[in-house]
Amino acid sequence: MNLVEKIIARYPYTEKLNLEYTKNSPYPHLCLDEFLDDECVSKLKEECDKITWSREFTRNGSRMLEKQDISDCPVAFEVCQQLSSKMFLDWLEKITGHDDLIPDPHMVGAGYMRCGKGDSLKIHSDFNFNNKLKIYRMLTLNIYLNKGWKEEWHGDLQFWDFERKGCVSRYWPHAGRALLWRYHKYGFHGHPNALTCPDNVHRDGLRIFYYVSGEAPYKLDKQPHRSLYWYDDKTGTPYDVHEQK
Repeated sequence: MNLVEKIIARYPYTEKLNLEYTKNSPYPHLCLDEFLDDECVSKLKEECDKITWSREFTRNGSRMLEKQDISDCPVAFEVCQQLSSKMFLDWLEKITGHDDLIPDPHMVGAGYMRCGKGDSLKIHSDFNFNNKLKIYRMLTLNIYLNKGWKEEWHGDLQFWDFERKGCVSRYWPHAGRALLWRYHKYGFHGHPNALTCPDNVHRDGLRIFYYVSGEAPYKLDKQPHRSLYWYDDKTGTPYDVHEQK
């Protein structure tokens, strides 16, 4: 049984999952525990501990290490290949109701991610457009690799309300857990509190994004933009600032 077959066997009730995905607030999302089995998570974590990180992401006080090119990461590469397969997309489309999903073989903005002690990811809304493929973003899938994560270390992914006033839902980065959510310009989220984990512990994960070719979901958000880490309280609008490097 391959990876996708295991996921489908674990989560066969797509109508129920669709109802949960649709009703969750502040915007459609789903938390799937044991999305990946322990063996797969352990292999991903072992690989993650050995890689050379290609980018340090810092914006508005955030810090996160990234590796988007996973062509030299055989475990992550195989996982992403399977989670881009027709079998998985068919299952994902039943859960989300989006029947035109497109995976990204270039992994733009995706791949391995890592935060360590003192790091955080400030509240923001995501980038909306893949400049490589010229298509709009629809879904984010985060898979976490952290065994034994303690809540007092922070690191919970928080989904905030549309006015960016406070947290509505939060999820801890437990090993094998997947978080799936739909893009929204006002889809504010992050883990804004600095991590207090030990020096040798990291908040690790794998990110995969899915897109759509049509512009219908983006009538009010057609202008391509990167992730928006600033917010104008007077207009209630997220915006970008190009910081000096």
